Amino acid sequence: MARDAAIVVAMRVFISSVTYALRDERQGLVRILEVVEPFQPLVFEQFTSQDRSSRDACLAGVDVCDVYVLLLGPRYGDPLPDSGMSPTEEEFTAARRQGKPILVFTKDTDEEDEPRQREFKARVEDYVNGRFRKSFSDTQSLNVAVLAALNDLSVPAAALTWERLPTPPPMVWAPDLPALRDPALYAPILEVHLVPVPPELLLAGRLQSLPTFITRTGRDQGFFADNDAVVAGNDAGGAWAVVRESGEGGRGWRDRREHQHRGVAVLATGQVMAAQALPTDLMGTLVDAGDLQRRVASMLPVAATLLGPTSAVLAVAAAVSPLDRLFEGDPARLGGRGSGEMRMRQGLAATMPPNATVSAAALASHNGDVAAEVAAHLLQTVRDAPR
Repeated sequence: MARDAAIVVAMRVFISSVTYALRDERQGLVRILEVVEPFQPLVFEQFTSQDRSSRDACLAGVDVCDVYVLLLGPRYGDPLPDSGMSPTEEEFTAARRQGKPILVFTKDTDEEDEPRQREFKARVEDYVNGRFRKSFSDTQSLNVAVLAALNDLSVPAAALTWERLPTPPPMVWAPDLPALRDPALYAPILEVHLVPVPPELLLAGRLQSLPTFITRTGRDQGFFADNDAVVAGNDAGGAWAVVRESGEGGRGWRDRREHQHRGVAVLATGQVMAAQALPTDLMGTLVDAGDLQRRVASMLPVAATLLGPTSAVLAVAAAVSPLDRLFEGDPARLGGRGSGEMRMRQGLAATMPPNATVSAAALASHNGDVAAEVAAHLLQTVRDAPR
């Protein structure tokens, strides 16, 4: 009887760089990935004819890849007229927003970086924070470095296990942080927190450098829009970036209003929070498990990106408040309701306290499962709140 062949699941590796400037390195990396299992290279040069633009085809390649590999040399590439970014920077931004694993490799060369490339490298190196960045000098050294990094990523994902804390760690909720308050806003706020256990104290120099970092992280992850007016700052207690309510939106009884308010903060204790206003109509807002899960799942990666490098164990916390205009129901019905109810819940909040932890590795691998647990907890608390 013939032995069954082992099934090898390919790891799709998207290779991103300025094509003409690193042609030899790209070709060499493709050749080695084609013969080493389980890797499958994805490069623009090998795409077949498609009924869409080259730009759309490349961004689609980022969408389907399992790992994004960025090769950086001294050249930036030609900026696109609408975004002002080179194709490589657009691909990097797309990978960041989708939470793809990113491996960065920088070529050692005596050639001076173009001005835009210096800016791009500074941004990439800041966000990757040195974890995956490695230099190379030629095709052979690049191949060795990429294979080593890809093999590290092939390690099975950490299991998601929750550990109860006998004593919840101290933390700050968004309404208690003056920088995130918005007097123009009258809508429920959803906030998500990651609290390192034990605390990871941040020095003043780090806090002073964080506002720009937080703002760029928010934009890269799509939490802040590129045209949002972000207000950022810091003090001895932490650093933050916030988009305040503009006052625009629906005004009629049946109008759905999407609020602009969003904020991210990193405290001196290492705690990271992300907060956003929920959409409303004149009678308030509606939430259900699916909507809460999607929102939490989009906020967790923003917070996780801002954690310190030694934050290995995290307490997860969340809240939604106030509850007086918040009801369980299908959010798609907002703006189409002809009647509603009022509740005396002023000042009440639905909270998930930081009394259980997960590992940072498990959070990265099981973002959706963590978000589902947070959403279920918050929704049950909403149901249990006095009417």
